[in-house]
Amino acid sequence: MCVENPMVLNVKWEEPRVIGECAGCFENIVEGESIIEFLDGQMIHYDKYCAMAFCLESGERKVAWE
Repeated sequence: MCVENPMVLNVKWEEPRVIGECAGCFENIVEGESIIEFLDGQMIHYDKYCAMAFCLESGERKVAWE
């Protein structure tokens, strides 16, 4: 189907549906965003800042030794 004038289509914009909360930045995750989902059901945005925040929040800082 070819539409010459897209303004004649009856297309209404809808808010994206929230599917969860990011365990890194604690903001909403909405439909269409790239995410990483863990085995326990937690989700984070596919973003290095959210991944770093998640690791720092859920992990424990230690010093490596031999």
